[in-house]
Amino acid sequence: MPGACECEVLACLDAIDRQNPALNAVLAVTGQAALYCARKLDRERAVGDWPGLLDGVPVTIKDCFELAGETTSYGSIRFAAEGRRDAAVVRRLKASGAVIIGRNNLSEFCLGSTNQNEHHGSCRNPWNIGHVPGGSSGGSAAAVAAGLCRISIGTDTGGSVRIPASLCGVVGLRPSVGRVSNAGAIACSVDFDTIGPLAYTVSDVARAFAAIAGYDPEDPNSVDAPLGNFLPTLRNGIAGLRIGLPRNFYFDGLQPAVAERLREAAAVLERAGATLVDVTVEDAEVAQARTGFSLLVADMAQYHLDKIETAPEAVGPEVLRRLKLGLPVSGVDYAGSRRWLAGWKLRFRALFEQVDLIVTPTTPIVAPAIADTADMIEATRAVSRFTYGFGALGLPAMTVPCGFGAGGLPVGMQVVGRWFDEPSVLRAGAAFQAATDHHRQRPHLA
Repeated sequence: MPGACECEVLACLDAIDRQNPALNAVLAVTGQAALYCARKLDRERAVGDWPGLLDGVPVTIKDCFELAGETTSYGSIRFAAEGRRDAAVVRRLKASGAVIIGRNNLSEFCLGSTNQNEHHGSCRNPWNIGHVPGGSSGGSAAAVAAGLCRISIGTDTGGSVRIPASLCGVVGLRPSVGRVSNAGAIACSVDFDTIGPLAYTVSDVARAFAAIAGYDPEDPNSVDAPLGNFLPTLRNGIAGLRIGLPRNFYFDGLQPAVAERLREAAAVLERAGATLVDVTVEDAEVAQARTGFSLLVADMAQYHLDKIETAPEAVGPEVLRRLKLGLPVSGVDYAGSRRWLAGWKLRFRALFEQVDLIVTPTTPIVAPAIADTADMIEATRAVSRFTYGFGALGLPAMTVPCGFGAGGLPVGMQVVGRWFDEPSVLRAGAAFQAATDHHRQRPHLA
């Protein structure tokens, strides 16, 4: 008779067999190894051992993390590579009792917000396979939404966890930069990158975050910031928290249903005891241009310079076009953007003296149709308007499903906290889910 861990893993592997051909969310399945691990965990449970926070939970990982003895694609074919050792986040997942069952589709080199991939085929949104899942962690979000795993791990530079989580109707957390080790993962930006979990519930995301967070001396950007055991306080509620609602930029140009869902979500938070505060986020309208399209494109071009110069034909044309955007950025322009960002951080420190959290839409639109996203640069600008700036600041931010918009596609609410205050972000998300049932909805495929 299979134990509980083995049963859950078998159910996920069956879901992958049935649904992945339509979704293309999982590029590689580690079925036999996963079953071996699940049976081992069941035996340990039977004798009273507790393997860890993620005891037997089926987890998939974005295919940009190094795995010992296995080939990581990074969304490419020519530049796939065999891992020498597990990435730091993979080691922590395994140490917590997680069962890794597969590796997820992604935008090539994690560059793109739609998860269209010319090498491995594009991933599709489980709520409507004619629409994109978002990216670059689109395979992770689609896998969670369709029930191919319970938790997935993605990466976020300017929105690559939050955007697909929002468009696929699941929870996605971007921790503060430095909170989770990036060692063994492909980089987009030295200063913006972080790794975060996706799941249907804030509680699952919180457990996964607790398992992977922590200082790592092998990561030069890792920060030794105390986290403590925040899980017992996850359901303590948000009475008395001051939540800022920006009245400029973040509520401009929304699809009507997205605006309505956010108004409803804000009312839920207020009924839960939070105090809503109108705030102004100065220079929000220029943050994407000053950070994403100067600092970030230059970082990406430098990191992939050898590919641009020696093997451009092996890179997807749209990704290559994005990489080349960074080549003309001058040192003076780069330094100017860094100086501007430093000043913007000061203004946010002042803003967080007025409020404890900030709430915005995660994306201004629901998932666009695949046919409408041929231009990757324009598609990225459209869905990342509200995520890039917070990524550049290195702030913790989480998207939580808050209803549905045009075509029955999901809408996400973004909750942003002070640097290294993930517990407050998670507590707000847990309070919202305790009062709503959006996270209980499932796409037809699931």
